[in-house]
Amino acid sequence: MNILNFGDCIKNGNYKLHSKFENVHNYINNKQLVSLVSTKVGTGPNNIVIENFPQHAEQTLRVTNTNISMGNNALNIGYIEPTLIQNIYISNIDKLISHIDILVNDLANKISPKSLGFLLFPKNEVFFQTIFEKAFLDHVRNTCQRITLEKLPVIAKNMRGVGFGLTPSGDDFNCGILYALNYLNKINSYDFSELIEECYSNSIGNNLISNTFLEYAYSNKFYENFHQLLISLRHNNIRLISQFANNIIGSGHTSGSDMLTGFIVTIKGVLNDKKHC
Repeated sequence: MNILNFGDCIKNGNYKLHSKFENVHNYINNKQLVSLVSTKVGTGPNNIVIENFPQHAEQTLRVTNTNISMGNNALNIGYIEPTLIQNIYISNIDKLISHIDILVNDLANKISPKSLGFLLFPKNEVFFQTIFEKAFLDHVRNTCQRITLEKLPVIAKNMRGVGFGLTPSGDDFNCGILYALNYLNKINSYDFSELIEECYSNSIGNNLISNTFLEYAYSNKFYENFHQLLISLRHNNIRLISQFANNIIGSGHTSGSDMLTGFIVTIKGVLNDKKHC
């Protein structure tokens, strides 16, 4: 095993195993989440990318300035090549909308069925069958009926903690809102800074894992597959758009689909709100 990449937001300390998946082992302490991941998941602000990812998850993880220790294994961090941040922004609004529509078309038949993707594809509402699922569907549909800039803080508040899973769907959706607002803040003359602060404040709850992802979305720090998707959108590379969208959808049960849905409906909603464009 070798460390291929070490996230720039990881702090020294002792962590204990929280959850284990095929390509991710999550470790937490009282303040932070650190994820040991395979190359399939890729880089991220709190990710440690491991070559020959271990299937066995050790119960503890210790991070120092020079190495990480997992059980009896100690891996030298060494020098990690900085992740190159490429230009992801499309400043032409018509072109941005066109490229987002290409992404939506690609997602049509592969977005997670029980994700918030029904906001983009209403036909997916049929997958929500139980009393809880139908109540969840109604709540989200009513909350996100019409997305405008002024409504986003209330939408974020009403979506906080909604749903089920390691990170509830509503929290992942709010990550998409924050990424979208940060994106628009870079290309638009309208200053969204206060709105971003308010949406972030309204999104934070008691879930440490959700709060970690929300913090990075608020800070506009990217995980590899989403960063690569945004690059592909900028270049209108349909093959790579599909590839990285697939990778994101494969993240968690519905998490990737929920985050993408939040990103897309926020971009489209704000851009349709002409007075702020």
